[in-house]
Amino acid sequence: MVLKKLKKIITLSLMVALTATALVGCTSSSSKESNSKSQVTNERKANNELIAAVTYEPEEGFDATESDHGDMTRVFFSTLFQRDKDLGMKNDLAESHEISEDRLTWTVKIREDVKFTDGEPLTAEDVVYTYEIAKNSGSSIDLTMLESVKQVDEYTIEFKLNNPQSTFIEKLARVGIVPKHVHNEGFADNPIGSGPYKFIQWDKGQQVIAEANEDYYGDVPSIKKLTMVFMDDDAAYAALKAGEIDIASIPGSFAKEEVEGKKLIELDSIETYGVAYPMEKPGKRTKDGNPIGNAVTSDEAIRKAMTYAIDREELVEGILEGYGAPSSTGLEKMPWLNEDTVIKPEEDGDIEGAKKILEEAGWKDTNNNGIIDKDGVEAEFSLLYTDGKYRQELGLAYVEVAKELGIKVNLEARTWDTIIPDINSQAVLYGFGSGDPSEIYNLYSSKTLGVGVPWNNSGYYKNSIVDKYIDQALQSESEDDALEYWKKAQWDGNTGFSPKGDCAYTWFVNAGHLYLADEDLDIGTPVVQPHGGRVLYNITEWKWK
Repeated sequence: MVLKKLKKIITLSLMVALTATALVGCTSSSSKESNSKSQVTNERKANNELIAAVTYEPEEGFDATESDHGDMTRVFFSTLFQRDKDLGMKNDLAESHEISEDRLTWTVKIREDVKFTDGEPLTAEDVVYTYEIAKNSGSSIDLTMLESVKQVDEYTIEFKLNNPQSTFIEKLARVGIVPKHVHNEGFADNPIGSGPYKFIQWDKGQQVIAEANEDYYGDVPSIKKLTMVFMDDDAAYAALKAGEIDIASIPGSFAKEEVEGKKLIELDSIETYGVAYPMEKPGKRTKDGNPIGNAVTSDEAIRKAMTYAIDREELVEGILEGYGAPSSTGLEKMPWLNEDTVIKPEEDGDIEGAKKILEEAGWKDTNNNGIIDKDGVEAEFSLLYTDGKYRQELGLAYVEVAKELGIKVNLEARTWDTIIPDINSQAVLYGFGSGDPSEIYNLYSSKTLGVGVPWNNSGYYKNSIVDKYIDQALQSESEDDALEYWKKAQWDGNTGFSPKGDCAYTWFVNAGHLYLADEDLDIGTPVVQPHGGRVLYNITEWKWK
C-alpha cells in the first residue's frame, strides 16, 4: 500500500525532472548544435580537462581549519593520513607515527619534499599552526580531545591528548594543512594548499576552477584542469545529457534511462538515512534559548512502533530503485555493528506488531479523530528535513506509515538555518555515514550535548551505561580492541541505543551512490563512499581513455 503511494510520488517527480531535461534537449536538438557540443567535449578530452557537477558549495569558503569540505579538502589540501579504498588508513603527509605507552602522546614524522602551491615548503610549523587554529576556532571537526600540539623539529609534530582515544587517527585524516605564512582573513576565498590541485578561481554560486599541481608530491593528476560546477540533481542531469558536463551524481530514479555517450557508475557506499527523535520530555531550553524535548517522541513506544512499522525493502525498491539496502541500525556495513540489533526481514514492516506496541503503552484513539492519544497528548509531531537526495521521498513514506498507526506527522522542508532552532524538539531526517566509529560518540554520547555541530546528539539522548561503553571504546588501545565496547553501546543484553534498546533513531536505508559519466572517463578505483560522497577523493587516478 505504501509502495504504491511511493511509486506515484516518484513517478510524478521523475516526470517533472525528465520534462525539464527534455526542454533543455529541445533547445539544442539541431544536428549543428549537437555537433558543436560534441566538438567542445572532444576538445576537453584532448586537453585533459574535466567538468564535474557537485551539489555542495561551501558558502564560508575553503578554509580547511574551519571544516572538512570532503572532496574540496582532498582536491586542494593534504592531510597527515588518508583513507584507502577499503576504508583503512594510510600515510599522506605522514611518513611514520608512534603512540606512547599511555596512549596520550602521538608523534608524527612528515615528508620533507612537500611544497604549498605558492612554492613554500610545508613543515611541522604549518601542521602545528593548523591544528591550533582548528582546535580554537570551533571547527566542525571535533578536536576537544587534543590537549596540545607542538613542533619537535622541522618535520616532527607531537600531539598530546587529554584522554586516550582509539579514533584520534581519524582526526589526523580530516584536517587539511594550511600555510601559516599566508593564512589570513581572505584565505577562504583564495586558498593555498599542497594537494593535487591548485586553486585558480571561485565564481560564487557557479563554479570553482582548479589546475593540476605539477609539484605535487604524489601522483600528478592526468586531468590538468578541473572545473567543479554547483548544480542540483535535475540541472546536473540536464547538463549531462546536453554534453555540458562530464560527470554528476544522480538519484536512482534517473538511473534506468540510458543516455547516449554516458555510462552509469555505481559505487559502494556507507551512507544511511534515518530519523533522530527528541528523547526528553519538553520543558527545558538550550543555552541559546531553543526548546528541548517532545511530549510524543520522548515515549519509547512511539519510536519503536515507527521503527518496526517501516518496510525497508519497500523503500529500497520504491525510492532507491533497488540501488541500496535496508538499514535498521545505521551501521550495517561497519565492523563495529552489533549483529544482534539488526531488525530481521520478517520483523520489518510489521504494522500490526507496531500497533500492539502502541496499545500496550497506552496509546489509543479515545476521541475517534483518527489520531491516537495518551494522557491527553495526541500523537502528533513534525519531521524536519533539508533538500537533498531521497529525503523528501523518505519523509513522505514515513508520514504514510505513521498514518497507518494513527500518528500524525507534519513533514516540513526547511534550510539548516531554520531547522537548528527546533533541532532538539522535533524529529529530524538526517543522512549520515562515516568510516569513523567516533560517529557513534557524536550521535549517542551525552558528552556531545551542546558541543560542536548542532546535529551532534540533537535528540538529547542520555544513557549512562551507553556513555560508559563509548568512553571505554575511545580509550581502548586500538580500533580492534574498541569493537567490543562499540557493540555493547548498541546493545549489551539489557540496554543500548539500538532498536533493541532505547531506539534513539529510526533508520531507513543504506543508499548506493550513483554517477552518470562520459563513457570515455576512467575514474580508477574510488574509496567506499561516505555520507555526501567523496567521488573526487581519488582524482589523481582519473583520466580520459
